[in-house]
Amino acid sequence: MILSALKYTRYVGEPREWSIVGSKKNYAYFGNINLLVGKNASGKSRTLNVIREIAELLSGKKDLKHAISPSEIFDMVFTDTKNNRYNYKLSFKNRIVTEEILTLNNKVLLNRNKKILLNAEGENVDFTLADGQIAIALCDADNKPYFENFVTWGESLKNYLFANQAEKKRLVKDYTQVEKGQDPDDPDVLIYTFYRGRKLFGDTFISEIKAGMHELGYDISDIDIEETANGYGLYIEEEGEYVVSQREMSQGMFRALSLLIMLGFARMSDLSFCLLVDDMGEGLDFDASKKMMDQVIRKVNKSNMQFFMTSNDRNVMNQISLRYWSIIDRESTKSIFYDYTNSKETFDDFKYTGLNNFDFLSTDFYKKGFGVIDEENEG
Repeated sequence: MILSALKYTRYVGEPREWSIVGSKKNYAYFGNINLLVGKNASGKSRTLNVIREIAELLSGKKDLKHAISPSEIFDMVFTDTKNNRYNYKLSFKNRIVTEEILTLNNKVLLNRNKKILLNAEGENVDFTLADGQIAIALCDADNKPYFENFVTWGESLKNYLFANQAEKKRLVKDYTQVEKGQDPDDPDVLIYTFYRGRKLFGDTFISEIKAGMHELGYDISDIDIEETANGYGLYIEEEGEYVVSQREMSQGMFRALSLLIMLGFARMSDLSFCLLVDDMGEGLDFDASKKMMDQVIRKVNKSNMQFFMTSNDRNVMNQISLRYWSIIDRESTKSIFYDYTNSKETFDDFKYTGLNNFDFLSTDFYKKGFGVIDEENEG
């Protein structure tokens, strides 16, 4: 299941109100691969925070007491591999839910205000909720979520700050398990994922990661977990001779290795997996950045995985097809999304300019189309 469309507002009716909306007041649309680009303060990182928040709410990792804002409105569309369309709306004010509705192909599965909650057999279930509790995360008497696909999607979200140094320096005490409810950004999860992948898929898992690293120009002959006086961490062997521990790796190498571990495990496990990557391409040279994008597209496109990334890197932008772009334009209190679904004609027209992808953003062609060129000629 993937998040296909989104509208969002926080601090509703206040001077600091901010919202996400598509061009022409439509949804912002997403696919398996999504590159979020825009000028500074347009809302790229904020958007990732919104996606992270709804995942934490759906999975039960966060309640409304810890929501970003006391008043928020979510209007989202999710689709699964069978092309089923789920529309989920959640509104709360002063951290009290005012509306919560879930439909499947226009059939109501949940309507909080009308006391509708259908189980797998289509029977309506009696339920009682606190004002700040989310109904979609409710469980039955056997502690199984009524809407397990949403809870699983929320739990699957991983956040990866490509420019963050902290996870490279952190070692773990036990790589064979993670604590329930543990932060998905914690390095324990990465090392545990590597351990699980090797245990489940053996040499095939290791070989796929090594092949990916070779493609990026890293001559890696082995990957493993090592014990040190301070805990456990990853290490790689280069050229069949030199051992490099996690803390000694270059930041670019560690970022690439982490990403390939996560993607490899999700693909082999056929997971419905959502990955957020801020500052994609940071620390990678032009050639490595290009090849990293090629791998992401191959592994993620037409899969159960979904990949959101932000970047101001010209190399990243020029490597990824405009079909995967979401350009964010800030207008007052709104972050307006221009994407291939809600602005198809403008996106298709750009190929006739002969310019590179970066110019699609820098020239404002995404908003004005060929009107931009007409303005330049008049000038």
